[in-house]
Amino acid sequence: MTFPRAIGVCTLAVLAVCEQGCAQATTQPEAAAPAQPAAPLRPVGPDGFVQGPPRAGWWNDRVFYEVFVRSFKDHDGDGIGDIPGLIGKLDSLNDGDAKTTTDLGVTGLWLMPINPSPSYHGYDVTDYYGINPQYGTLDDFRRLVQECHKRGIAVILDLVLNHCSSRHPWFLEAADPESPKHDWFIWSDADPGWKGPWGQTVWHRSTLAKNRRWYYGLFSPAMPDLNYRTPAVGEEMLRVADFWIDPGHGINADGYRLDAIRHLVEDGRVQENTPETHAWLKRFHARCRAANPRAMSIGEVWTSSEIASTYVGDQLDMTFEFDLASAMVETARTGLARPVIEAQARVLRCYPPNQYGRFLTNHDQTRVLTQLRGDAGAMRTAAALLLLGPGVPFIYYGEEIGMTGDKPDEHLRRPMRWDDSAGAGFTSGTPWQGLGPDAPSVNVRSEAGDRGSLLWYYRKLIGLRAEYPAIASGAMVPVVCSDPAVYAFVRTGERPVLVVINAGAAPATDFTLACAGSPLREKYLPWDVAREPIEGECRGAMLDFGADGSFRDYRPMKTLAPHGASVFVLGRPR
Repeated sequence: MTFPRAIGVCTLAVLAVCEQGCAQATTQPEAAAPAQPAAPLRPVGPDGFVQGPPRAGWWNDRVFYEVFVRSFKDHDGDGIGDIPGLIGKLDSLNDGDAKTTTDLGVTGLWLMPINPSPSYHGYDVTDYYGINPQYGTLDDFRRLVQECHKRGIAVILDLVLNHCSSRHPWFLEAADPESPKHDWFIWSDADPGWKGPWGQTVWHRSTLAKNRRWYYGLFSPAMPDLNYRTPAVGEEMLRVADFWIDPGHGINADGYRLDAIRHLVEDGRVQENTPETHAWLKRFHARCRAANPRAMSIGEVWTSSEIASTYVGDQLDMTFEFDLASAMVETARTGLARPVIEAQARVLRCYPPNQYGRFLTNHDQTRVLTQLRGDAGAMRTAAALLLLGPGVPFIYYGEEIGMTGDKPDEHLRRPMRWDDSAGAGFTSGTPWQGLGPDAPSVNVRSEAGDRGSLLWYYRKLIGLRAEYPAIASGAMVPVVCSDPAVYAFVRTGERPVLVVINAGAAPATDFTLACAGSPLREKYLPWDVAREPIEGECRGAMLDFGADGSFRDYRPMKTLAPHGASVFVLGRPR
């Protein structure tokens, strides 16, 4: 949960990370200037890209699906989605049978907050060890994890470490200055007066009877920030992390998405990316690995690629790539490959290979088809960019059927449309939020059997990612194209692939491809496995990589359709 940052170029400085615990303080000292982390010191190849294994963990083989439980499926008719309803729809996401084609094929779920909360969105938690009673029980959640695992679906939870609810018992108790919990939050006798990173009010006057002091809450008065300079706070939140992923507790979640994590530990006016935040996340990462060696963590670090990547390694397994997401949407919108080419190059220079979340939009952003002004062709381009490129893809629920939505946030999180009935198959009652005017035509049932639908295209792309390991977790080699609308790259592996995507609204004809160098050193016979329907092998011209792994003036096809994508599997000729 965060707000858009101001776009700009960040000056990077050397990051001195505090390895020791932070001293306890109730009011934080004011710092003179922000501390900006330097790019990590990682092995870099001659192309300037970070080197390393392209598959670091089980997550590199996955396609994740972001679910807002409140809006996914209601099983009891109260108009609010719940965990039993989600369980009932798992087969539509992945039925566990690789031979079927009627499910979406995703292999990971990210659940937005499911803890008790007074708000509809759940990002102000009142009990980190419980389940929102509107969604079900802890036993329901255990059953969800079990059913997901049966189908090969991993489950990660939204963990809100930065702040809790102003109605949390911790904050209510902290109103008493004599309470041991008082220093769990950040207090001041007077309003310090300074604003937050995007100009918002961050100091709020307490209305609690025992304490009328000012407290710090980055996002709102309803979300007071926890004070990680108090050691007991850090220890408690580590116990929370243990609870959901430690197999000994019988829950067995597979990891976390960490909300607003760059804001965890403030240093006066410096409210993001502090050395203390990086230091605490090292403790978090080590603790999670001790509790469950397979636990995965991905952080919401809504900032530049250069800074977001500094969290990856010994602090988080991945961060979401916001710059790349914006560039993919921009390429789909304009029909020009340049935005994604430049953004992807920065990503390759910053991150260990594939260790970042690849997405188009999420629950805080205008839905992608709305940004694309309803252009169905551009939406197909965006889907191909998302699912054929490197990194770990995350799909926001409803994106695969073309749901639209703009601010306010409630409209970005409308109920899922399963059919064209009055409740869209979401509920037999009155939905907690309106369905939107296009619900009768934009739904799973209407698209499921249509081979030209967006849903069918998403299934096809996810299926290719599952079938060909090079697409899921191969290293990426950029390819230059003579046509400014065409984006191309090679994914390496035992069966390498050449991906060619036409972002334009016109056919791409007589274009050529060139590659400056790659790990490949021989001739390959390509065939297109993305064409629908597949007719034979759809062979392209022989592709001959030189002694340095390069090629030039390669023509893979005569014409690539508007918004078309081809995936050429490179096989050795007989």
